[in-house]
Amino acid sequence: MCRRKKNRRFKGQPLRAYRRPPYGAETGGLSGGFKVLVVRDGAKYDATNRLTLPAAEDRRLYRGRAHIEEGIRVCQDELGLNGGQARSERAQLPHLTGCVVAFCVLERERHERRLTIYTLKRHLSCHGRTVGLPALERLRQTA
Repeated sequence: MCRRKKNRRFKGQPLRAYRRPPYGAETGGLSGGFKVLVVRDGAKYDATNRLTLPAAEDRRLYRGRAHIEEGIRVCQDELGLNGGQARSERAQLPHLTGCVVAFCVLERERHERRLTIYTLKRHLSCHGRTVGLPALERLRQTA
């Protein structure tokens, strides 16, 4: 699923010309030979390779994409997901698992304290070990 620019070709013509009403969905080919479902939502065009997906479901899924991308960005930038030096899958798995668990703990704390993930990280960096993390303590007790 991706957002397409209105000048990209769909069925041989620019996307902006393929459907005049502000909403709708149609299956066809993009330049390059990819068969996709294009959903028009006002002035925005989403393309997906799931050809049987209803237009309303496509719009709902695309709205959730921003949260997923933010989570990946936080894991990469703040939690060192890309920082592992292991080369084998077996060695990378514990690093990946640790990053995901750390993200889950931070997300839980973020929701409980009603902060952004970046504000919470800055707060934890400034105060260090003096700040308790109830979500981490609950995780330790269940493990």
